[in-house]
Amino acid sequence: MRATTKYVLLMIVVLSVTAAAACYSSPSSPTAACPEGWDQVTEYRLYFGRSDATGVPDAVSGEAWAQFLSDTVTPRFPDGLTVTDGAGQWRNDAGEILKEQSKILTLLVWPDDSALSRINEIADEYERRFEQESVLLTSAPSCASFS
Repeated sequence: MRATTKYVLLMIVVLSVTAAAACYSSPSSPTAACPEGWDQVTEYRLYFGRSDATGVPDAVSGEAWAQFLSDTVTPRFPDGLTVTDGAGQWRNDAGEILKEQSKILTLLVWPDDSALSRINEIADEYERRFEQESVLLTSAPSCASFS
């Protein structure tokens, strides 16, 4: 009976792992095919905090952001982008939770585009210019269509 029980448990584990692997898709590939007429793209989001390192709100003014968008972002992505205002929070090195206004930049990039180096340049310039600890970057596969 013990050998049978071990065999059944082993089969359950093998089937569970196989089922989980079948559901997994790598981050670099879409989880589902795009609808007919839609293109596969990568959606990048960059989150820019507007406070300074000590938590002073709006250290990056609206005017300073507009200038950064004009001289740093737009030349690297002239075909289009979206900027959204956000309100977020984060924990600093001292363990304090700080709230701050932010700007969220969304870019849709077609697969043959080599955008990642330009995105990193944007983040690096923002950190340098506005003395920021970091810019949060995310990416996800997506589908896009102009109707």
